[in-house]
Amino acid sequence: MPIGFRIAPDDEWASHIENVRTAQSTACYGALAAHFGTDSPKILERRVDEHRPRDQIDFTNKYRRWREGSAPNKVSVAHIHARTAGAVRLDFWRDLPLWELLAPQSPPMPRLLRLLENASPNVRRILLRDGCGVQQGRFNHSPPTRAQLLAIRNLRSLDAFIALLCLARKGEQMEDDTQHFLPSACAYDIFARILYTYRPLRYRREGLFACIERLYWNRVYMNGLYVDFPIEAIRLNLTQLDANPSTPLAEKSGRRLRRSSNDSMFEQD
Repeated sequence: MPIGFRIAPDDEWASHIENVRTAQSTACYGALAAHFGTDSPKILERRVDEHRPRDQIDFTNKYRRWREGSAPNKVSVAHIHARTAGAVRLDFWRDLPLWELLAPQSPPMPRLLRLLENASPNVRRILLRDGCGVQQGRFNHSPPTRAQLLAIRNLRSLDAFIALLCLARKGEQMEDDTQHFLPSACAYDIFARILYTYRPLRYRREGLFACIERLYWNRVYMNGLYVDFPIEAIRLNLTQLDANPSTPLAEKSGRRLRRSSNDSMFEQD
């Protein structure tokens, strides 16, 4: 039986699809705003395009449309790349695998496997680390252990976050409660750190949280089991990180303790 939702969408996912599209676009806008140090679409138009409108009507409102949910096209991506000497890559944020992992229907299993195989070396080293991991271009995609999932979580990188969501959707397709819950919980545990580190995603963070929460942190498992993943904890964690980036944060997925110098040996409490 598929893993159910605590609160099922009442509009056949239409609002969710629109919210994901907006989150994608505003991440691009957030990258531009962070680089130029302003949240104003009009100031961005002046600074980025060197546009000097004669009056209020003469603004193109291009950047306002990005902020409201219209992702930049190839021409705009190239223009921003040139104007910032390569510092802002809107195509990176526009084409982030995160958005397809937020689709109501999970990407097919082969696509999930390819995403994991193309993850960063740090993620692959943990997830596909055993001696049978790579053979003639093939990877060992056995279900990850708890130790592996916590090790990926502890990387605290955007790539690790996306890999955890990918693994959760893999668990969803397998209809395996544990393989869905634990990667989802690990992703929740580092979400505030991702927002702290990656300012484009932080720009409209509550909208992004709602998109992820609806698919990953809104599930009911066997025997009616569910876990609350409150946004209030994310807000608090982000405030704590702003005050002290090295502050320890509570983790729903538990602790990971290294038992020996051998990277394959782990113990969890």
